[in-house]
Amino acid sequence: MLLTRLIAAASKKVFLIVDHLSVQEAAAVDEWLADKKDQIEVFYLPKYTPERNPDEYLNCDVKTNSNTDGLPKDRGDLKGKLRRFMQKLNKLPERIASYFKHKLLQYAAAPEPAQT
Repeated sequence: MLLTRLIAAASKKVFLIVDHLSVQEAAAVDEWLADKKDQIEVFYLPKYTPERNPDEYLNCDVKTNSNTDGLPKDRGDLKGKLRRFMQKLNKLPERIASYFKHKLLQYAAAPEPAQT
């Protein structure tokens, strides 16, 4: 399970922000979370608010930039284009951080370092 791997890899408590996808609201998830409150806390975004979901900004970036050299010819080509774009994005942390710059996403932005 993704959540098991997530908390196993974390050195601190995980604060996970998710949308209202039905699988994330399943009773089995609630049961799993119940005895792990010291390791993980889940926050649900309001329904029908994609502008508050950083994933939507990533999706837009992927759709805009993964096909700059033309549409994929088949599933394998699509997978390769997506993988190359994500590998490129992995080397651009400032671009990823920009997904959180929108005023509606300030809840998820990393705090600014304290000025001395």
